[in-house]
This record gives sequence, C-alpha cells and structure tokens, in this order.
Amino acid sequence: MFIILKKTIGTTAKVVEDYGGYEITVTDKEKFPWFDVFLLLLDSGFQIWIDKKNSHIQIMSKPEVN
Repeated sequence: MFIILKKTIGTTAKVVEDYGGYEITVTDKEKFPWFDVFLLLLDSGFQIWIDKKNSHIQIMSKPEVN
C-alpha cells in the first residue's frame, strides 16, 4: 500500500507511515492528485483527517477499527 500511495503522490507531497496509517504533507496543492489519494485510502479501509500545519495541508489516515 505504501508503495502505491507513494507512486500516486509522486513529488507533490511527502508521505510517512505513522501508527499503521499514513501522514501526508502536501507540498504542491495544485498538482496533488486529491481524488486518487482519497479514493485509494478510503477503498483500503482507512479513515481520513485533514489539517493545516506550517502552511501545508496535512492528511492523516489510520485503518478503520470495527
């Protein structure tokens, strides 16, 4: 999953694994593949939160717990 996410994001963001999920810091919001990333995470069973940190949009995700 990490490799697919990294390939989808390319150079438009930085992604790190975090507590079983991912922390994505968007560095190029115009070119970032928003729809593809959200769909990939949601279809893989992740919950998503969006925040702003140091003038960058940050997307946090974690596996959904049932």
